[in-house]
Amino acid sequence: MFREGLALCPASTKLSFGSSKPPRLYLVVASLLSVAPVARASPFVPADDSLVLEQVPGARDPSSQALRQSNAALAQDRHNIGLAEKVARLDIEQARKHGDPRFLGRAEAALAPWPLTLETPAPVLLLRAVILQSNHDFPGSIAALQRVVSAEPASAQAWLTLAAVHQAQAEYEAALHDCGQFASHMLGLAPDTCTASIMSLTGHAPLALRAITISLAQNVDEVRASPSVGVWAMTMAAETAERLGDPSTERRYRAALAIDGSDPYLLGAWSDWLLDQNRPQEVVALLRDRTRIDPLLLRLALAEQATGDARAAGHIADLAARFEASRLRGDTVHRREEARFTLYLLRQQARALDLAQANWEVQREPADARILLEAANAAGRPGAADPVRVWLRDNGAEDVRLSALAAPGQRAALVPKSPRAGRADTLAASAADNLSDR
Repeated sequence: MFREGLALCPASTKLSFGSSKPPRLYLVVASLLSVAPVARASPFVPADDSLVLEQVPGARDPSSQALRQSNAALAQDRHNIGLAEKVARLDIEQARKHGDPRFLGRAEAALAPWPLTLETPAPVLLLRAVILQSNHDFPGSIAALQRVVSAEPASAQAWLTLAAVHQAQAEYEAALHDCGQFASHMLGLAPDTCTASIMSLTGHAPLALRAITISLAQNVDEVRASPSVGVWAMTMAAETAERLGDPSTERRYRAALAIDGSDPYLLGAWSDWLLDQNRPQEVVALLRDRTRIDPLLLRLALAEQATGDARAAGHIADLAARFEASRLRGDTVHRREEARFTLYLLRQQARALDLAQANWEVQREPADARILLEAANAAGRPGAADPVRVWLRDNGAEDVRLSALAAPGQRAALVPKSPRAGRADTLAASAADNLSDR
C-alpha cells in the first residue's frame, strides 16, 4: 500500500536506469487535519514551566542544516531554478519527517517564480505535483504528472507518484499501468512493491504477500542501501498480512520498525494494529513523546482513552485546537483522521459519517473504507457505506475486518458490477504472474 503522500527522490539522487541501484525514496506524510464542529477550545496554559509543549528539529540535524544553508543561498538568487528545486525537495522531506504541513507552503514559496503554465519546466512540475498530491488535490497532481511523463517518459518519480495517486482513488487499472512504466526502467524492490501494492487490493493479496516477501529476500542489499525503500515494502507487507489476518503481521511490522522506528506512517499503522489487538498501553509508551505529528497524537489520545489515562482530555483539547487552526486556514485535507476523531473521541456519530462520506469522495483506500463503515454502523445507517461494499466486491479486496464491518445487509449485491473492475482484475492477474515468475 502506498503511503499517504508521495515517494520523493532527494535532489542529490540521480536516476540512472542503467544501474541496478534504485533511488532512495522519501515518503511524504501530509498531516493536515480538518476541524470538527466543536466549541472553540480555550487556550492551553501549562501549569508547570517544565512541561514540554513541542519538540522542534535540532539545530544539528543535517537535513535542517542543509535546508537553512540552501534557503540562505536562494534568498540571494531567487530565480536560480536548481537552488529552488533543492529547497523545495528539502522542505517536502521535512514535511514528511516532522508531519508539519508548513514546510509544504515553504516548498511552494521556493517554486513561486515558476507557476503552473504551459512553459513550466518538468522538474518544477514534478515538485508541484508532489505538493498537490500531499494537499489531496489529486486531479491537479495527475494533470501535472501527465505533463511530466509526456515530456520525460523515463521519469521514474513521476510514474511512481502517478501510481500512488491513482491507487488512492481506487483507479487500479491506471495504477497498474503506472507501476508497469516504473518497472520498465528498473528492477528491484521499489517496482516490485509498487505492483504488489495494487495486487494486494485487487483479489491477489496472498500472492502479493508472497511476492513481496521473496523480493525482500532477494534485495537485501537494496534495503541496506536505501532503508526507506525497505520500510515502504515491509510496511506494505505487514498491512497486507493484517488485512488477511495472517499471523506474520506483528513480525513484519517489527522488522520494519527495526529499520526505521521513527517513520510517521509506520508508527501510525503499527499503533492502529496495537489498538485493534487491545494493546493500548504499548501505544501510549510508543507515542507519548511524538505529539508533534497530528495523526500520531490522534492515536495517542485513542490509546489514553482506552487506558483511562488522565492525559487524554488534554490531548483531545489539543487536537480540537489544531483542527480549529486548520479550519481557519481553509484546509479540507485528511477528513479520514477528522472523522475518526469525531467518531471515537467526540462521540458525534452523524457528523463523523458526514466527514467519512466526504473523505470517500476523494480517496478510497482500506483505512478510508473502514472509517466509513464504522461511522455508518455507529450512526445506525449501514446503507450509507454501500459504496464501500461495492468497492470491496468489484475489486475483490480481501480484508477480514472490512468484511466483518460490511456484512450486515450485503447491499452491494444490488448494484451492477462496474465493467472497469473486470479490466483491472485482468491486469492485476497479469502483474501477479509477472511478479511470481521473478
